[in-house]
Amino acid sequence: MDNIERLLRDADPRAAQDSGAPLPLDLSDPAPVFIQRPVAEPPRERRNWWPVAVGAMATATAVAAVVVWAPWTAPAPDPLPATPPTQSTTIPEPSESGAADPTGTPAPAAWPNGLFPAWDGAHFADDAACSALSLPGIMVEDAKGKLSDPGFDAKAFSLIGCQEGFAAFTPTDRFRVEQNIDDTSGGMLVAKWNPEAKQWISSPSEIGADGVEVHPEYLSWPLLRGYTYEPDQTPEQRMDLAIKDLGIDEQVAKTLFGPNVPSWMESDSGAEPVTYSNSVLEVTHPAWTMHESMYGTGGKSLEPAATDPKDAATYQLMFFDSHGKAVFNLALFPDDRAGDGADETCNDPAATYTLHGLAPTSLVVREGTLSLGLLTEKDYFGINRSSVGLVPAGSPAEGKLCDLPTAFHLGGKMLQSDAWTGYLGFKDAAERNAYLDSTEYQRARAVAASLQLR
Repeated sequence: MDNIERLLRDADPRAAQDSGAPLPLDLSDPAPVFIQRPVAEPPRERRNWWPVAVGAMATATAVAAVVVWAPWTAPAPDPLPATPPTQSTTIPEPSESGAADPTGTPAPAAWPNGLFPAWDGAHFADDAACSALSLPGIMVEDAKGKLSDPGFDAKAFSLIGCQEGFAAFTPTDRFRVEQNIDDTSGGMLVAKWNPEAKQWISSPSEIGADGVEVHPEYLSWPLLRGYTYEPDQTPEQRMDLAIKDLGIDEQVAKTLFGPNVPSWMESDSGAEPVTYSNSVLEVTHPAWTMHESMYGTGGKSLEPAATDPKDAATYQLMFFDSHGKAVFNLALFPDDRAGDGADETCNDPAATYTLHGLAPTSLVVREGTLSLGLLTEKDYFGINRSSVGLVPAGSPAEGKLCDLPTAFHLGGKMLQSDAWTGYLGFKDAAERNAYLDSTEYQRARAVAASLQLR
């Protein structure tokens, strides 16, 4: 537990002071949202130009198979962007993944109550229970059996699967960003149908050994793959524990919880590419959902519709696919470093990296031309994880992670675009190579090639 608390404390790069308990994320100073690299020891103080790394909370909390999760009791968020770009990858098609063949499942467009899938092939049984499924209608049960209405928003979770009286959801990146939610829990919402009361009820909370009531958190396959910290416990073993704890039949769970792959991605919708441009950039994307955030000097939130991006102190652009998953992330923010030779803190000197699938772009910063790549890190614990983003085109294929720049000088500001997706956990090189050939990565390459900065 001490290790979990230390990792939680490390989630905020500005929280360098010692603390006996996990610290809340400090979002008082607006900054772009990027993934925090896991660290082997509490970080030293960083310069304030470094982006706030909200994604670390998901990384840290995933250390345990079951951790606290209670989004319905979270305080109202401040009007700031906060979200970890979550998992993204595809390997086998759903029919090859081990998940049950969803033949006969109604098309997502026909699902009731605004439900939408977390992955292509999500199973939705054509029965009375699933037909009655509604996120706003799900009740929460406490450890004493008392029910309450958490008021879930229909857009907050995407559906992993619904069958045999069980439903499983995963939080969406898009909802967290659009609603400025700084609770970075990545756990699944699992509910069970009560046929007598004709209600969907979430898995009950539990009373821990310390007498505190908590709601267990169970991670989806992509998060288990990308955020595993226990080397002696595989994602499969952790999922097995969750299935047993929830009391779900193993065969049902194979379909309910979707395929065991590094990421779930959308298929080609056939939509025509869309070009978006403003005073600082131009980019063509496959009809993704867009979200912009702008802040002035002093942290004042600016309305994108009434603000020229070049006049904003901090500007961030994100795109989300049809599943609500983050698939693009770029930010421009103030450059307050002392200069190129400034001493910058390295959290994990032992960490190494390897670059795969580098694709050229026309982006030129002070440090040189940038390329899109799949960056695989190996941290202090010997754990490998990958993510997609922009890196210097001339970077060595492998080296020390602390030697690889992730923020670049551009026109008096800093540019960062190194967390298009969340962490991807590949089992082997074959699985990683399959991702490099996947539709998702090829789309990322096309978007990066189209990106122009002004």
